[in-house]
Amino acid sequence: MTRNTYILTHPLTGNYGGLLQAYACYTTLNKCGVKAHIFHYQPNDIPTGIWPRVRRWLQHLKYCAGLSKNAHTLLRRLQIAGRFVKGMRFSPESRLADQGEQDSYVVGSDQVWRAIYCRMMKTPAYYFLDFATPEQRRKSIAYSASFGVDHWEGTPEETEECKRLLQEFKAVSVREHSGVDICREVFGVEAVQMPDPTLLLQKAEYDELIAREKTWTPEYPVLASYVLDENPEKLKQLQTYAQGLNVTLQHLLPHAGAAKRRDRFAHTVGQWLRLIRDAEYFITDSFHGCAFAIIFNKPFVCLGNEKRGSARFDSLLGTFGLKDRLAINPTPEQVRQILNTPVDWDKVNAIRRSEQERAFEFLRKNLE
Repeated sequence: MTRNTYILTHPLTGNYGGLLQAYACYTTLNKCGVKAHIFHYQPNDIPTGIWPRVRRWLQHLKYCAGLSKNAHTLLRRLQIAGRFVKGMRFSPESRLADQGEQDSYVVGSDQVWRAIYCRMMKTPAYYFLDFATPEQRRKSIAYSASFGVDHWEGTPEETEECKRLLQEFKAVSVREHSGVDICREVFGVEAVQMPDPTLLLQKAEYDELIAREKTWTPEYPVLASYVLDENPEKLKQLQTYAQGLNVTLQHLLPHAGAAKRRDRFAHTVGQWLRLIRDAEYFITDSFHGCAFAIIFNKPFVCLGNEKRGSARFDSLLGTFGLKDRLAINPTPEQVRQILNTPVDWDKVNAIRRSEQERAFEFLRKNLE
């Protein structure tokens, strides 16, 4: 009998990486023979009344996803997210009582164990399944859960509660190598490092996502840019990089003053993927931006992003032998040099296949 498994991750809003890692996890679990659901919940302190609720969601989106301050853009991205996840099975928080003792949870991926983010939505302990029964926790796992940084940000009280809960899990895996040390030293739990769910799907599966939407072709060749922490200085630098490479700069985030109308609005998930896949070069400060550069074998530069957690980049790029793609405040010459340095994609793809095999073995073993 196929039992239900509920994926606990951050709310699926307009963050492309968040949407795609949830989709990849959902797809992978179903491949492993379980009936996967996205566990859908509302953050705490959602007020009553339509406009207070909208304002609260906008605040949450701006904090957690680093999105545009333009309310129209945020609402459009919520609409895009809603369309993308249509067809996936969801289980609302209100139906907790309907879940049986034989059902289980998969916590992850993304920064589900970064305490400063968790407090914006629930409590850190919520993401360690404090609402589940002990029997359910003993059947549950963490898959590629991320602390975001190389240390635990919880208070002593939060630490004790989360430690107790995590020690009841059937198995624990984390996204970053540093997370293995955190689990051992802070929670007394032995964890293993596992790749982000997005890396478990094949390129052809993302091609299918692109093909199912109506997309447009950028003006080739392009330098695609997915920079979450944009500012006027960075925008000027990006334009300088593109000019030095003799290509067109194509932003993956909306810009109100963009010359082309289509660039003033948030892209669909399929269009976002296509702009990365078909770009000549790619530059990003996003973890999932780097992941998709690897998936699509794109020459890329990763801009260091301490605010969002550098441990994520160190682990991902280190796994694939691509740490030389990470740059902190690079000059245009350094960017050109990195982008024009060949990558042994055969070697990278071989590592990804090995990582996929390792991940599927972990999941099949612990989802029994």
